[in-house]
Amino acid sequence: MKKLIVCCCFVFMLGCSSYQLDEKLTSLPILLEHSELPQIPKRIYEPEFRLIIKMLVDENGRVAKAHLIDGSGLPGWDSLAITSIKKWKYEPARFEERPISIWLIQKVRVQFEDPYYLLLSQIMCDSYDKAVFVITQLNEGVDFGELASKYSCDSSKSQNGFIGKKDVLLYPPQINSTLKKLAVDQYTEPMEYGKRFVIFKRMKSR
Repeated sequence: MKKLIVCCCFVFMLGCSSYQLDEKLTSLPILLEHSELPQIPKRIYEPEFRLIIKMLVDENGRVAKAHLIDGSGLPGWDSLAITSIKKWKYEPARFEERPISIWLIQKVRVQFEDPYYLLLSQIMCDSYDKAVFVITQLNEGVDFGELASKYSCDSSKSQNGFIGKKDVLLYPPQINSTLKKLAVDQYTEPMEYGKRFVIFKRMKSR
């Protein structure tokens, strides 16, 4: 069954109570991973449609509050969509390099695509230099899981980097297009993931 896949179009900043939007706002929120939207009724099925969302993205990159400015027109579906949107993960906005909470309006294009599941592990690095070091170790034959448990800054390090079966379409386009090309046991070069760098490996089915 086809899923609703989000493609972000524009972000309009609305500001927050603690900071003024001036030259000190060093970066905007970046969508890292979205969750699956609810299945839409067939009577309004179209190849794609658009949503306009007002949301508060907090300093941890979580969607603390959200509502649809322009939704599907179906209150039930819009309510379920908000529940999904509150699970989205962002790289937070930064003010003088510090993460902050901020209101924004996110305009997105939603289209129907078949899910693309892969079994994945990851190593999340907090700097590019560390990611390059990890790649060097991988190329020298060091075990991926061992490196994940030692160098990853993500909670998945406790599982040797294993994150399970993932629909790669829920990642941004620059990541999912790379993951689609991975063969079993292959790993990616470091890829930007907000302010971090991630190395994925496609795992064998268990």
